[in-house]
Amino acid sequence: MTPDTPADTPILSVIIPTYGRAETLRLTLAAFDRQETEAAFEIVVCDDGSLDGTGAVISRAVATARRPVVHLRQENAGANAARNRSIEAARGTRLLVVNDDTIPGPNLVAAHLAAHARRGGRETAILGRMTIDPALPFSPFAALHHDASYDALAGKVELGWDAFLTCNVSVDAGFLREAGGFDQQLTWHEDIELGERLARRGMRLFYEPQALAYHHHFLDEAAYLAIAEREGAALVLWYRKRPDLALDLARLGLVGPEPFGRARRHALADLVMPEVALPGWRAAARSLTRLSPAAGRTVWRRLFQRRKRLAIARAFAEAA
Repeated sequence: MTPDTPADTPILSVIIPTYGRAETLRLTLAAFDRQETEAAFEIVVCDDGSLDGTGAVISRAVATARRPVVHLRQENAGANAARNRSIEAARGTRLLVVNDDTIPGPNLVAAHLAAHARRGGRETAILGRMTIDPALPFSPFAALHHDASYDALAGKVELGWDAFLTCNVSVDAGFLREAGGFDQQLTWHEDIELGERLARRGMRLFYEPQALAYHHHFLDEAAYLAIAEREGAALVLWYRKRPDLALDLARLGLVGPEPFGRARRHALADLVMPEVALPGWRAAARSLTRLSPAAGRTVWRRLFQRRKRLAIARAFAEAA
């Protein structure tokens, strides 16, 4: 804190965009209010035009929480618009960006602040760990999509920009604002797209597993495969905006016309899983999962990648 900084200025602002998840948001806000830290922090929540009881949940938190809660509301414009509005209103030196289904562990804020103090540097960002909320029923799709992403980070210290995942990441507020905030045209991969822009400005991203939070979102089969569709469409839009990132986007799964081409393994997989046969493959994957979860996971991963490639092909065709 500088001599010109007001004494009541929070050291950190928690950024939460929300839409239509009143009960889950209530759990999130309550868990942030129970944080075990003496550090001054605020919670900035932007309601993206919810039609349920979300507004009442936030208003109650404003009135009763021990921590300052800022309640913003906008007409439905998407999560990135809600994030950007919250970032604009935030007073904290650092921002902790989470989702409305991120339930923080009791030491989440303290662990992020300690990691920043240890690492130093305005360009430092800290990625905390996420795992599925044990209060939820088991879902093989949650483990395939969510836990698998974090399991791959085990033992790592410094990460690439493609790990800038905004369900639990903290960064200097001014540094993020200078990068332009979130791209409001993207509805998926918006976090790692921002990570790439921050990296060009010198960001160093470190993993801090002690900054633990829980993902309170049950993922079923339909939602899991819908993510594949959203990933594919987002990669094509990102490429249209930034063709200079072709090699990076190919590493993230973008395939299609030149300069990408189609790997031989993808051509073979597409022959084995033609679009017309995908419902049958899904039925087979359900049956196989009951007999052998490991074998079932392999088929679900291949179905996910096939759906993603189909979404990419459609997006390229629509843009042509």
